[in-house]
Amino acid sequence: MRRYAAIFVVAVAVLAAAPEAVGDQPIREGLPAAPFTLDASVCGFAVDFTFPTNREFITTFSNGKQIITGALFATLTNTESQKSITVNISGPTKIVTDANGITTFTLSGRSLFFFLPDQLGPGEPGILILTSGPATLVVDQSGNILSFDRTSASVQDLCPVLASP
Repeated sequence: MRRYAAIFVVAVAVLAAAPEAVGDQPIREGLPAAPFTLDASVCGFAVDFTFPTNREFITTFSNGKQIITGALFATLTNTESQKSITVNISGPTKIVTDANGITTFTLSGRSLFFFLPDQLGPGEPGILILTSGPATLVVDQSGNILSFDRTSASVQDLCPVLASP
């Protein structure tokens, strides 16, 4: 009988702790990717972005850290020539925001970056690049870019690729 009482006490303790444990479970949600157009200020021609494959998810942990995983392919189209390429940009990406609202995006795998002229600093040109390997983007709470570091094994400028016949 004592053994059943002990099992009952343990079971009650486990059930009492369950809501707290469930609250600590990560939340996984689908990550939408809507088509958009990048204006001509980056490549000299507008670029349409569509996402023929989007099976990406964002997982948010109780400490606020987030991870983006899954398959994402982007098709980029030069709106003047209609030349297009499809690239695998499946990442993954880790996202951490500190107490000051500074957010660090740490990307590995294949990633696509685009920045309008001057976003990386005064006088900087716009860029549209595909990276393979580590890259880190740090932004403040207003979305201003504080730093962009790429130590990628490969960086490909996609503007010339889309501009060629």
